Amino acid sequence: MERKQAILFVDDEISVLRSLKRAFLDSGYQLYFADSGAKGLMALKAKDIDLVVSDMRMPQMDGYQFLSRVKKDYPQVVRLILSGYTQEDTVYKALIDGSAKMYVAKPWDNQKLKLLIAQLLEIREALREQRLLEVMNTIDELPTLPATYHEIMRLIERDADFDKIVAMVEKDPAMTAKVLQVANSAYFRNATASLKRAAVFIGLMNLKDIVLGCSVLKALDCKAMGFYSIESLWEHFVRSNGLVHKLYERIHDEKVDETAGSTGLLYDVGILVLLRYFPEQFREIINRCRQQPGLGLLAAEEEIMGVTHAQLGAYLLSWWNLPHPIIEATLYHHNPLSELVTNQEFVSLIGVVSHLSLAVLDVSLVAELDSEVMKKAGVSVAMYEDVQRQLQS
Repeated sequence: MERKQAILFVDDEISVLRSLKRAFLDSGYQLYFADSGAKGLMALKAKDIDLVVSDMRMPQMDGYQFLSRVKKDYPQVVRLILSGYTQEDTVYKALIDGSAKMYVAKPWDNQKLKLLIAQLLEIREALREQRLLEVMNTIDELPTLPATYHEIMRLIERDADFDKIVAMVEKDPAMTAKVLQVANSAYFRNATASLKRAAVFIGLMNLKDIVLGCSVLKALDCKAMGFYSIESLWEHFVRSNGLVHKLYERIHDEKVDETAGSTGLLYDVGILVLLRYFPEQFREIINRCRQQPGLGLLAAEEEIMGVTHAQLGAYLLSWWNLPHPIIEATLYHHNPLSELVTNQEFVSLIGVVSHLSLAVLDVSLVAELDSEVMKKAGVSVAMYEDVQRQLQS
């Protein structure tokens, strides 16, 4: 008999738990309920739980404390916030530090909540696909993000003095150089040799992005290989990130949510995984793309390795416990209209940006872009061609 996937609902309001029980009674999941964080942890210890849905405001052990414990003790469990307090700092903190994958506001829509849970569980299963695990298991030891990254993130989370954050960045020469490079780039049009001035100019969110990007490059320790220098790949990541933010603001007249702010830097991290751990296969993939124009990077990867850079990258980002929107966009940026995608508009935008930026890196890697993806992203043909002209010039 096939095992049912198990969901644990944690809320101190019995009426909320009763409503959730009625809503999910015929859903096909094994259901468990707890009216406190402590009881939730007891249930996790006793049962094989796949997904936790937790309130945030609870007495004694609040939702953030509970979800942080689940993240630490049961990292394989998918974690979801269901709360009526949308402005709480702890909600954003949980999403940023990976204690929770997603947030749903009360009162909730039963059908939307069911769909979201199904999508989150399907994504988890996609990252457990047999061929992907076989490939990842050939890596002796998965890379970890360096201590400097964690120290800087802790300072930022604690709202530490800006000078302390800059001083920590300054300890890493490569990171310092990247901050100055970005601040002095055409995108920001700033001229300075001062790290503090550069950091102030580009802002805390961009500083976090650069710190994360540098940390990823350091963790993967890639060597240049024939086709691409590490510098050209870094330019691809920075260019992509700038395009994501610029196009998103142009389309939606608001900034990208902080939980997804680094997506442009990271969605192609799987290319670095290929360079670092599978250089010969990657060389064969690039040659295949160049021999068969229009094939595209993804199709060549599937033919040669049976797994794609999107899967490899998403697996690694999930291993690092980065926010769900980044992992989802990494996994599906070549297939953003999949029914498993929780935010098709944003992932479609990443797909469009990928098409634009990858063509600058190496046009032979690019397959035809689906017009429906552009439509879903909110990118018109005129907007696409305008950005394309700017990149070419």
